[in-house]
Amino acid sequence: MLRPAEAVFEKTLQGFADHQRARRLSKDTVRQRLRIARQVQAVADGYPWEPVWNRVLFDRWSAMLADTVATSTMRKYQNDLALYLGYLSDPAYEWPQVCQELFGSFTSFALRDLNAVRHAQEYIGKPSGNRPLSRDEVKSLFGCMDPEIRRLRTEGHKGALTAARDLALLTTLYGWGLRRREAARLETHDWRRQAKLPEFGDHAALAVRWGKPSAGQPPRRRMVISVWPWAVQTVRIYLENVRPLFYVDREDDGVMFPTERDEMISERAVNQRFQHWRELAGLPDHLGPHCLRHILPA
Repeated sequence: MLRPAEAVFEKTLQGFADHQRARRLSKDTVRQRLRIARQVQAVADGYPWEPVWNRVLFDRWSAMLADTVATSTMRKYQNDLALYLGYLSDPAYEWPQVCQELFGSFTSFALRDLNAVRHAQEYIGKPSGNRPLSRDEVKSLFGCMDPEIRRLRTEGHKGALTAARDLALLTTLYGWGLRRREAARLETHDWRRQAKLPEFGDHAALAVRWGKPSAGQPPRRRMVISVWPWAVQTVRIYLENVRPLFYVDREDDGVMFPTERDEMISERAVNQRFQHWRELAGLPDHLGPHCLRHILPA
C-alpha cells in the first residue's frame, strides 16, 4: 500500500458503514457518523490506533463543538464517535490485530470514561429553545382555547372563526408532530384512510408533502399515522363545521388552514397565532410552535 495508514483508516470507515447499514440505518445517518470520525481524525492529525487518540483529544474536540452546536447535538456527535470506536475495538472485526501487525500499536478505548455530555434529564436543550411542553403546559394551552372560542362567539367577535381554526391547527401540529411549514401547506386531500384504522375513517393518516429537506434536495414526503382519537375528532369537526365558513363567498381551493384574506396561512402567521395562545395560557415566552412536535416520554 502506498499510504497504508490512510488506506486502513478508510477500510475501517467502510467496515463501520457496512456494520451500520446492516442495522438498516439510513444512508444519511451513516454518512453523518463517518463525517464525525473523519472530523476527529483531522483534529488529531493521527489515526485511531495511535496514542494521540486519547481523552485529551476527545476533550479538545468536544470543546470545539461546545461553541458551535447545541448541547443535544454535541451529545449526538459524541455518541456517533463512540459507536465508531466501539466497532473499531471489537475483536470480532479484527482491527486491533490488524493495527498491531501493521503499525505496532492500537489504543485501548475506555469509552465509558470519555468526558461526554450526560443525559440525566428529560430535556437537555437550551432554555430558549423549542423544548417539549410539559403535560401541565399542554393542558393549559389547549384548555384555554375552547372557553375563549365560546366567549368570542357569544360576543359576536369576528375572531371566533380564526380561533376555531387555530384549535385545529395547533391540534394538528401536536397530534401529528408537524413543523410549521408542513402544517401551513397542508391541503384537505392530504388526509388518508387506513384499512387497519377504520375507526378514524378518512383521517387515519396524514400525507406530509413539505417535510424538511436535506441540503440541495426537494422537500421530503412522509406518511404520519393518526394515534389520538381526540385529535382526529377535533380535525373532523373543524373540516365539517368550521373550515366551510372560510369559503362562503368563494370557491374552495382545498387549503387545510385558510385565512380570512382568502389565502393559505403563512409560517409567520403560525408563529403569531401560537404566540397569542401561549400568552393567553400563561406559558413561558421562549416557547414556539415547534415545541408541539416534541412529546415527553410517558
